[in-house]
Amino acid sequence: MEKTKRDVVFFVFVLTILFPIVKSQTFDNFWFVQQWPPAICTLQSGRCVGRGTRSFTIHGLWPQKGGRSVTNCSGNSFDFTKIAHLESDLNVVWPNVVTGNNKFFWGHEWNKHGICSESKFDQAKYFQTAINMRHSIDLLSVLRTGGIVPNGASKAKQRVETAISSHFAKDPILRCKTASNGQVLLTEIVICFDDDGVTLINCNKARSNCARSFIF
Repeated sequence: MEKTKRDVVFFVFVLTILFPIVKSQTFDNFWFVQQWPPAICTLQSGRCVGRGTRSFTIHGLWPQKGGRSVTNCSGNSFDFTKIAHLESDLNVVWPNVVTGNNKFFWGHEWNKHGICSESKFDQAKYFQTAINMRHSIDLLSVLRTGGIVPNGASKAKQRVETAISSHFAKDPILRCKTASNGQVLLTEIVICFDDDGVTLINCNKARSNCARSFIF
């Protein structure tokens, strides 16, 4: 009997080594990613509900660890009832600019990214933090102050970076994609926050993938 107990304990021990329980990962900081809907819609071949939107909207709030996004962690899956009180605000700052299915978009972003910050941010706090960030990071206003307007003309990468870094005293990340006609479009701007979701920090500008100039 005693030998059987020892065998069971040993078996459980071996299992914990071979198949460790995966917990929500720790993270160093956040990427707060805002997207430019006209560019996003230009890249779509079909219907895109945000085609006429002329303000930056949230793509996501992405936990980072060691310079990489932390994704698909274990934890509590998206539950809309936990953020229902934020719906009106989220509809404005975090819409699904492609299909218009906002709840699906929020669920996707939480289950892929947000869940990895659950050790510090439950769903309500995570989405409220993103709303707060959007209210404090008005990129369109910042760019216009720097003399940069979204008129579909070519813009110098360095000028856009300087306009943002001069305002926030922190470096951003610019992300671009190439349209079917070969034009390089500014699609996203990333502002980085410490893991408290409040303190601005420098982004790693080397993560920018834009050319020296692009359309905005």
